[in-house]
Amino acid sequence: MGPDDVIREFERLALDDDQELEIDDVVTGLAVLLTDPTIQGKERALLVQVGATLYRAGLNERVVAALKRKQ
Repeated sequence: MGPDDVIREFERLALDDDQELEIDDVVTGLAVLLTDPTIQGKERALLVQVGATLYRAGLNERVVAALKRKQ
């Protein structure tokens, strides 16, 4: 499976309304995955960056939700 195939899988999951895609759950799952000591080097650095990106997206989601509640 090449990168384009993986991106298509991401897209398929993202557009599937039946899929539950909770950012907090994914961040937690990624954190658990990264406790594996065999994940090192470039792979670990990239996965940590993915986690930080998802974490930021989750924070933004919460800020937007809080602002909507104030209106």
